[in-house]
Amino acid sequence: MSLIDILIPLYILISLGYILSKYQFPNTEFWPGIERMTYYILFPTLIFVALVKAEIDSSLLFKVAIVTLIPALVSSSIQWFGLLSPNISRATFSSMFQGALRNNTAISLVIADWMVPDRGLVIMAVIILIMVPMNNLASIYVLMRFGESNKEISISLWKSILSNPLIISCILGLFFNASGIGLPRSLLETADFLGRSALPFALLAVGAGLKFGTIFNNKLAISFSSLAKIIVTPFLSWSLCLFLGVESEIAKVAIIFSAMPTAVSSYILARQMGGDAESMAQIITFQTIAAAFTLPVFLLIAQSYG
Repeated sequence: MSLIDILIPLYILISLGYILSKYQFPNTEFWPGIERMTYYILFPTLIFVALVKAEIDSSLLFKVAIVTLIPALVSSSIQWFGLLSPNISRATFSSMFQGALRNNTAISLVIADWMVPDRGLVIMAVIILIMVPMNNLASIYVLMRFGESNKEISISLWKSILSNPLIISCILGLFFNASGIGLPRSLLETADFLGRSALPFALLAVGAGLKFGTIFNNKLAISFSSLAKIIVTPFLSWSLCLFLGVESEIAKVAIIFSAMPTAVSSYILARQMGGDAESMAQIITFQTIAAAFTLPVFLLIAQSYG
């Protein structure tokens, strides 16, 4: 599939989601419902089926961890320099940190499946298994130290991390894969059919979540966090893949994942734990828009890798 064939459907569906949401079609309650259904049912089903069907070797875990985890840690660590500026509050720093660390898994799952049809979803599932817990724990730690509410991590918050539907689907998929326990073909095909519907719904939901009103209110925080996330992180991932000689399929998916804008759920976490939710919303929107220009570059790099 060519780069144009990947990008045009991506942008059309995100734009359509924004337009439909702006005009409140079909209604205001529809889009939060779509987001929840995609996050709790469709994406977990998609990942589960991919892992059940996959051939997984132990070296995959190590390679994926190196080329995705290290770039994310470097880019998020750079954000600590933001505290040197008198214009950036501690709460705003926590939003910058989340903006540089976390990834929009929805878009990366879609593109990985298109670009690497045979193993893209499997490699993405392994990335999610490694990155999602680390991203959440690191973000919560920073919010505890620098957020305005100074909340302790409650038992319910720990439960929300451990009960993440994407993590559960990864664990269940790996279990059924490793144990050899077979699932009825009809059930597996039904789950596969259900999971595939996650891809268009996810892109529509991304567009519906875009908010343009206050996008440039905090230029320093936005630019510092965004530069690290959508340029430095994928560049480091690509460099590590080249240095380590990582095989083409893993490298392509790792670069795709690393080039993603930050996660929309970062806003919810910032609001719950006393972070700068307004700056977080600005960072999310700006990165999503800016990725329309940076993502094609890194997709071209990923596509030509190997």
